[in-house]
Amino acid sequence: MKVAWQWVLALGVATVAVGLAAQDVHAAPSMRALQSQVESSMRIKGSLDIGADGRVAAVRLDRESAIPAGVVTFVKDSVEQWEFEPTVRDGQSVAITTPMTLRLIGKTLDDGSARVEIRHASFVDYDANDPTIVARERGSVPTFPTRRVGRDAAADVFLLIQVGRDGKVRNVLAEQVNLRVLVSPREIASARAAFADSATQAVRDWHFRVPTQGPRAARDTWVVRFPVRFAPPADRNAPRWEPYLPGPRNTAPWLAPEPQLVAPDALDDGVYLAGEETGPQLKTTLGQG
Repeated sequence: MKVAWQWVLALGVATVAVGLAAQDVHAAPSMRALQSQVESSMRIKGSLDIGADGRVAAVRLDRESAIPAGVVTFVKDSVEQWEFEPTVRDGQSVAITTPMTLRLIGKTLDDGSARVEIRHASFVDYDANDPTIVARERGSVPTFPTRRVGRDAAADVFLLIQVGRDGKVRNVLAEQVNLRVLVSPREIASARAAFADSATQAVRDWHFRVPTQGPRAARDTWVVRFPVRFAPPADRNAPRWEPYLPGPRNTAPWLAPEPQLVAPDALDDGVYLAGEETGPQLKTTLGQG
C-alpha cells in the first residue's frame, strides 16, 4: 500500500520563551482536523536532591543551555514545589539524590500564547547490568514496514512485554503507537497497525535476562515496557520539541492495574518494569503552566 505522508508540523505560533516555532500550515480540511491533535513534547533529564522531609532541595537539568529559557524557568519553578514521600532507611528518613526524566507537552492556545505541561516524571535509570531487573539479551531488530507505510513514515511503538522465568516472551502488546508524520485520516489505523505488527512480531523471539537477585527474583513472570523507534537516528538525550500524533492507549489483560498513570514515552530507551512503583514516590499532582 502506498501512502502519501506529510511530516508532522510543529504546533502553531507560541511564545519564543518556550521555543515552539511558528509554522505555515497548508492542508486539506481533514488534515487540519488532525493537526489540532498534534502534540509537541520535550524530554528533559536531570537529577534532584530530596531532603529527609521529602521536599526538593535542588534541581539540576542536563544540557540546560540547550533548553529554551522559558522552559528552564517553568521546570525549575514547578519541580522546586514538589513533595515526595520521605525515603526511609533503617527506620530513619534520609536525604537522597535521584535521577529525573520529565516529559513536557507544549500546546498553542487560540490567542497565540503557549501552555506547557509536565505530563509525566520518572525517577529511575535503566542499568542493563542490574541483577534485580529484567534486561534484554538478544533478538532481531524489527523490520521497517516499508510495503505497508512507504519509506517516509516514522513512528514510536511502546510495547508491553510479559517475560517468563525462562527469559522467553509469553505475551506482547503495542501499548501505544505515536506517529511522527501525518497521514490521511482513513490511513491512520492501518499505519499504526503496520508499525505495531512489525514491532510485536520481532519481539516474540527475543530473550531476556530475568532478575537473579532482590525481591523480584522469585516471580514466575515479569511485565516490562520497551520502546521501539521507527525514526531517523537522533540524539535521544538532546532536549528539543518533537511533534507527533499520539495514539490511543491499549491495556493488557495480563498487567495488573498500575498504582499511578504512566506515560510510556517519558522513559528512556531500555527495559522498564511495569505494574509497580519504583524510585522516589511523588506526592504532588503534576500540573501545567
